[in-house]
Amino acid sequence: MGETNPSAAALWAVEWRGDGGLTALEPTPAELAEASAGLAGYYNDPHNRAMMGQDGEPFTAASVVRYYQSFRAQGGRPFLLRLGEAGASALIGDGDLRNLRDGAAEVAILIGDRAVQGRGLGTRCVTMLHAFAFQVLGLERLYISVLPTNPASRRLFEKLGYQVDDSPAARRHIDAETDLTLSVARVDFERRASASLRHVRVFERRPSAFG
Repeated sequence: MGETNPSAAALWAVEWRGDGGLTALEPTPAELAEASAGLAGYYNDPHNRAMMGQDGEPFTAASVVRYYQSFRAQGGRPFLLRLGEAGASALIGDGDLRNLRDGAAEVAILIGDRAVQGRGLGTRCVTMLHAFAFQVLGLERLYISVLPTNPASRRLFEKLGYQVDDSPAARRHIDAETDLTLSVARVDFERRASASLRHVRVFERRPSAFG
């Protein structure tokens, strides 16, 4: 499905207001270059690789940049995740919306900094990406594919209203037959996350630098 907001092709950011600051932002090329080495380190961390089911070649800063460029060119919406107040924030991971079609998409997230994992930041970051998906892109359903060896991820999404979904539309997003698939409708997410959404601000940063 095409983006329904006329300015959805711009670069956007999402803020969680209060509690030390948390931001998801679609990066400019300069911001991506600055973050690429840190992202490569997160992707290559053995624990993170296991949680993501990664078994390919290690990432480099250059391959991260190429991945982001290709991902964006194919219609994906990647975000850097940063913790801290403006001007003093630090990279903690990334997230994205992928496989956008028919009013739906798949969501993925990585809190890559092991020092801040398990502090509830994943739930907030996922909520922020959902706000962008539903408010800016006008999507009506989001899917998630979860490794059976990652029950923490499943619990995170179930707290936001996700339910097991074995439909063909959901199973289209798996990497392996053993993956679990869940989904949530816009109305169910917004009802479940209504209190959290009051902390979220979605705003356009600048016209797209990716063309």
